[in-house]
Amino acid sequence: MLGGTTLHRWQLKSVQDLLSVEGVRLVLIIQDPSSNAGPASGEAALFRFYCRLFVKSNAIAVVNTIAALSETPRLVYEGPNIEVGENELEKIEGYDLDFILKLTDGSCGKDILRAARHGVWSYTFGDSAPTGNPACFWEVSHRNAVTAAALVRITDDKSDVIIRKGFFRTQNSYARNIQLICSEISRWPSQVCRDILNDNAEYVAGPPKQAIVHTSPPPNNRETIRFISKTMANRVRAVYRLLFRYSFWNIGVVRAPIERFLDPTFKPQIDWLPRPPKGEFKADPFGILESPNIHVFYENLDYHAPKGIIYTVQLSQGKFANSPQKMIELPVHMSYPYLVEHEGQLYCVPETNRAREISVYKSTRFPDQWQKAGALLSNVMAIDTTIFQHDGTWWMMFTDREKGGDANLYVWYAQDFWGPWKPHFNNPVKSDVRSARPGGTPFYHDGILYRPAQDCSKTGGGRTVINRVNRLSPIAFDEEEVAYVEPDPEGPYPEGLHTLSKVGDLTLVDGKRFEFSAFALLNNIAKGVRRTFDRE
Repeated sequence: MLGGTTLHRWQLKSVQDLLSVEGVRLVLIIQDPSSNAGPASGEAALFRFYCRLFVKSNAIAVVNTIAALSETPRLVYEGPNIEVGENELEKIEGYDLDFILKLTDGSCGKDILRAARHGVWSYTFGDSAPTGNPACFWEVSHRNAVTAAALVRITDDKSDVIIRKGFFRTQNSYARNIQLICSEISRWPSQVCRDILNDNAEYVAGPPKQAIVHTSPPPNNRETIRFISKTMANRVRAVYRLLFRYSFWNIGVVRAPIERFLDPTFKPQIDWLPRPPKGEFKADPFGILESPNIHVFYENLDYHAPKGIIYTVQLSQGKFANSPQKMIELPVHMSYPYLVEHEGQLYCVPETNRAREISVYKSTRFPDQWQKAGALLSNVMAIDTTIFQHDGTWWMMFTDREKGGDANLYVWYAQDFWGPWKPHFNNPVKSDVRSARPGGTPFYHDGILYRPAQDCSKTGGGRTVINRVNRLSPIAFDEEEVAYVEPDPEGPYPEGLHTLSKVGDLTLVDGKRFEFSAFALLNNIAKGVRRTFDRE
């Protein structure tokens, strides 16, 4: 490890997470006495003043490592930029290190890159200019949709090996942004170590890729003033959207199989259902085909009393064949009524994250009567749980409202639908707000598994991303984005499309538009009043 006598709290947590992995030991601290954690060099006085007033992030608080890591030997060197001398290098090599975690700024001398079996690892921030120092700042200033970070293995040339990478939705506040990003990335070295211990880390020795390193200087006084002005304007816009802009969804049918969406030239013709009554929306469609009709199950939300309820309706030739019927209602919000057929029975696994469980409902009289049959997981705020079989194993995927929201994908597996369900060895398996949250039914095409997901980087459910799953096992996971399904900017629902649901040779989708709702505004005001009185 490379660092001084102090670290940021998130950096110390990164070390502590490493030590929680069975088989990992901290055997040496390589200390640069001139490289303590703190403000970056060159920061303007006004920016430092702004940070002291407004950036009270727990993640970047400075802590002393002497007490926390007192039992670990320290090697202190004098050279700049980690240019260790021959004697120091010989001592480092004598520890037979697996890797060195670099937690200082500045370049790294070439000699030390070969001092550990798996090289020197370092955190980098940003994915496109202008980014750089301070970390996670410029994305907020320039209103970038996402903030990127990576854990890399440093190489001799100008490129690094990216061994872990994530994309997170940029927050409106610099303090919230850096807190979010640093809290999320602190676990990455421990996850890579788990892969190494399971012989599942060939990517650490992979070919170098373009490094995510930028050299933008810290903001000067003028840029700081401009940033503060932008921040205030962003908050005004956020309040306006909260009060006056609401999402309204509707369901559509595409008369083409779901695999057609893999073709980048495919332009789907969507038959939208009749527009819901004012103040209501229909979203998250899943269906059962009963040729020539489709039984569609969906979330119905009424802004008069904003709580999602699961409804069902029968469609014939793109139109209602009967009136929508209430299927399941709970005291908490419900959505995403994912359907599973198992041993001749039909089950629904709706999202009920506010109930802190993944519950299962069995069809007792199709299509409108359902009875709770049990729960697959408890004490979890799972979002959009998606369950399927692959290679003889049941798989469950979701994001977690309490653990990264839309950015972190969690995987569980079981040999039977009813469990016991076990967590993936390296959860969360993916951190990418652009393609983590499930968005429909996984499907096969030419023997390959594909997983629809939501791009929530700019807005919730802004578009659907189809991921090709390359590896899926209890200890390994890898997927890559291969297709994008955008909402039609000229259509009636131009602001989002976040579900692709396979029903035979048809595909169900949903679409979003923004508009004002007086009922939603009154409900938000009432909520604010109740919270005020609750605090008093």
